[in-house]
Amino acid sequence: MPSQKELEQRLADLERLVAQAGIVAPRPEWTRDVTSRPDYVEFGSERHMALLGLVEVEDPDAAKEEGYIVHRSPRTGRIFRLEDQVTAFMNYPDPAQVARLVLTQKVNVLEAGKPPVPENAPPLWNPNEM
Repeated sequence: MPSQKELEQRLADLERLVAQAGIVAPRPEWTRDVTSRPDYVEFGSERHMALLGLVEVEDPDAAKEEGYIVHRSPRTGRIFRLEDQVTAFMNYPDPAQVARLVLTQKVNVLEAGKPPVPENAPPLWNPNEM
């Protein structure tokens, strides 16, 4: 049975042979616009908030009465709580303190916006360039 490398070489040879006859197989167009993908989550959106496990709170006093830890964003003034503030912190000596730290961290991630791309980042793989 031929190896994967041998099969890739055979395919490349066949593509070259067919191209010499003027037949070129169409390649699917690839776009760098990831926003059209169904799994794309916009930074700072409602879906991003749900992905982080955050719930926006309208009445912080009512949320506190229900036992939730709330956090007011210093950046936007919006108030959030964790969707589940118990499960992940059960093994810590002071789960409430850990929940406050994680809540603050997640709100900061939600409101930070799209992260910048470093200058030395490698280019995205483009199958059309092969």
